[in-house]
Amino acid sequence: MQIYKIETEENGRELTIHGSHDFPCGSYDERFSHFVGGEVPWHWHDEIEVVLVIEGATKVECIHSSDIIRTGEMVFINANTLHKLTNHGSEDCRILNVVFSPKILGGVDFGLIYKKHVLPVLNNKELLFYKFSNDKAWHQQVINELATAFDVWKKEGSDREFYMNIALMKFWHVFCTNQQGITVTQNRSKTNERRIQTLLNFIHSHYEERISIANISQAANISESECYRIFRNALGCSPNSYLLNYRLRKSVQLLTESNKQIADIAFESGFNCSAYFAKKFKLAFNVTPMQFRKNYSVTSDNIVINQS
Repeated sequence: MQIYKIETEENGRELTIHGSHDFPCGSYDERFSHFVGGEVPWHWHDEIEVVLVIEGATKVECIHSSDIIRTGEMVFINANTLHKLTNHGSEDCRILNVVFSPKILGGVDFGLIYKKHVLPVLNNKELLFYKFSNDKAWHQQVINELATAFDVWKKEGSDREFYMNIALMKFWHVFCTNQQGITVTQNRSKTNERRIQTLLNFIHSHYEERISIANISQAANISESECYRIFRNALGCSPNSYLLNYRLRKSVQLLTESNKQIADIAFESGFNCSAYFAKKFKLAFNVTPMQFRKNYSVTSDNIVINQS
């Protein structure tokens, strides 16, 4: 069994390198039961992401917006977009996704195709994500195109990069041709985005310390009530819940990658009481910290911890 971890910098930017320098594109076949907590936590990356749901359903969340992507449907997530994916429903969701540099679509850095057809989409701050269903012919066309590319990618043949590149170019052309509004640069205020980023940066930098909502609010020079409002509207949770979840995820890394005592891990993750840590951990993951370590330690022969 694999545990897929999304490791980020303090500002939430994903650390994973997708693909290679000469082909900056990675494709993955994943189940949400393999992610810690059954979710891909809040993060962002410079790359574009396209996710095709093969089984079950996932809830895609971005700032101020969300949608459910079901079996056979697909979603485009724009570059530099803070987002989260969660298993939706009782069935274990399986997804195929491709994460790629936008420059793959242009051929050369800031070439004509990139400037005319790619950069305007990246600059559209209103376009966080776009859902593709099977109720429109052109939607089904791009879904089929990427599904075939995923099949070729799994075979690891010598031409899989070539085929994926062609499929992504076809996807982009059909997308831009049929949804022309996506290339219109919007001038939406970025104040709330800057604020939530500042708040998250503070939590990611100080989660090990005893921090209060007042401390978090002061980081962005806002009131506590405004802090709660921003978190609820942007991320759908309270700042307390986000802080707790972030601390628990940090504890998972320490449990699986170190031999430190549980009490020490609790303290390093920002919990002042190991009993409270154990209680919250079991509520989140349905096992005790010790049981989790036994099941998923990187020292186990049958466990592989991957990043995606």
